[in-house]
Parts: sequence; structure tokens; C-alpha cells
Amino acid sequence: MALARILLLSLIGFESLNFLGVLPFATYFSWLGLLVTSIGALAVIEIIYYAFKREGIILPTLPYLVSGMSLWLDALGDVAGLYGKFWWYDQAAHIIGGAAIMSVAIAMFSQYRERHKISLTLMLFISISFVGFFGSLYEIEEYLEDRYYHGEQKRLGDGPDTADDLFMNLLGGLAGGAAYAYFSRKLDIKTRKP
Repeated sequence: MALARILLLSLIGFESLNFLGVLPFATYFSWLGLLVTSIGALAVIEIIYYAFKREGIILPTLPYLVSGMSLWLDALGDVAGLYGKFWWYDQAAHIIGGAAIMSVAIAMFSQYRERHKISLTLMLFISISFVGFFGSLYEIEEYLEDRYYHGEQKRLGDGPDTADDLFMNLLGGLAGGAAYAYFSRKLDIKTRKP
């Protein structure tokens, strides 16, 4: 868990130093957007992991780590100008982000599945809803940042871009959910008694 936390905190430190002008790196979009996203992700993940720990449940570290790595890829795309150089980088970042959100949702909601005997289908539906919610928050942050901070359209794309971003988030989430369903069913088959 410490490595995952350090990964995210180091990213926030890097983004903060650039936002404040201490470091000289430029972004394709905005330091504020990167910083809000990273701090928001850290806060949400920490709250989730802390709440479960208080209940005596230790969630796996991998979803936390995957989330930190996806945020680093977003920052890399911004700093290295990959969003402008490669048309597919934005889609890939949203797919990876959707999968990262799904991994946290699955880690969390699988605990409810075991305790309350809900079906795999219901758990995955709730988890993909989690992906849609946080993907929407990301797009809303882009809109609010452009409107109230930049005073112009800098981060938020046009209507089709926003819809594409949300769709890619859901595709990443669905891929993560499908992988989880496949491996959990495979594990169920292996552990079933003949």
C-alpha cells in the first residue's frame, strides 16, 4: 500500500511544483486539471480504503496502484504533448482510467457481494455505474475549469469529444469487469467440489 500511496503523492508533488511555477515543465492542457484529478483520486481512494479498514477489511493494493499509474500516464500525455501528437492517446488514457476506476469499484463492491450474497451481475452493474459517475465528474471538472479558471475552452473538447471520453471510460470499465467475471468464474469452477 505504501508504494501505491507514494506513487500518487509523488505525482501530486510534481504537479503542485509545476502549478506553482517552481518547476519549468509546460502542459498541453493544464496543471490545475491534473492536480484536481490527482488530489480528487487520492482523496476518494483513501476514504474508501480507510472506511473498509475500519470495518476490518483490507482491500487489495493493486487497484490503488493501477489508479496511480493511470494518473501518471495522463500527466505524461499532458507534459510530453502526447495528446496533441497521437490522436489515439486520449482514447487510450480514458480506457485505462475506466479500467482503473473499475478495479477500485470491484475491490470495494466484491466485499458486499461476499457479505450480502449479491450476484456477480449486480456487483458488476454497480461497479460500472461507479465508472460512469467518476468519468462524468472528470468531464464536469474540465467544463468548470474552462469556464471559471481559464475563461476559454482549453481542456473540454467539443460534444463528440466529451461523449467519446465517457464512452472510452465505460469501455475500459467493461473490459475490467469482463476480465474479473472471467477469472472469478474460472476460480469458482476450480474450487467447486466434484
